[in-house]
Amino acid sequence: MSIPPVTAAVADILTFVDSNEQPCPGSREEPRVRALVQAARGGNRDAFGELIALYERVVFRTALAALGAPEDAEDAAQDALVTAWQKLERFRGEATFRTWLLTIVWRKALDRRRVRRLWWSRTAWPRGDDERDPLEELAGLHPDPEQDAVSHDLARRIRIEIARLSPKLKDAFLLASSGEHTYAEIAVLLRIPLGTVKWRVVEARRLIAKRLRAGKAVSLRHV
Repeated sequence: MSIPPVTAAVADILTFVDSNEQPCPGSREEPRVRALVQAARGGNRDAFGELIALYERVVFRTALAALGAPEDAEDAAQDALVTAWQKLERFRGEATFRTWLLTIVWRKALDRRRVRRLWWSRTAWPRGDDERDPLEELAGLHPDPEQDAVSHDLARRIRIEIARLSPKLKDAFLLASSGEHTYAEIAVLLRIPLGTVKWRVVEARRLIAKRLRAGKAVSLRHV
């Protein structure tokens, strides 16, 4: 017997972040990165460009988790990279370069979010043809053509439920769901204890799953 799409999606929401307990690829500072950082601190722009090329994806996705809209994330990322270049001499290696850079990205994204008063009032964000909706990936749905209508409705409902989360739960949840960060790294970005990160992600998953189930029950009663 096949599993109903909503049931499958809820199951995925309840389990999909567990892999974040493991270090992300490249989370440990490699000798090449240390060499590039040292050269960049000496004023080598090419070395800094290589560093940015290494972390371009995670920089963008970190900003996107805070802002929702790709165009806003791009602007925040650019602002952060300029700031990182200007402050590079202050980098002392207490944290990895990646974590130091992403902390700057996150702060710039939050500044932009406050100024534009977004605060996650959107239930969806525009994306280019080559951008996959992270919420569709979150649901883990790969439907056949007959399930398209159901899956699109489910993706819409997931967006709505994520938008209903408090900013604290939402930030932790979307950073974790991006697949780019460990819980420890999220703790640094959000400036909260590791245990609090884990609780917020679990609580966000619980609320989304509960509301999806409740919405399904309501819709069935009206059939």
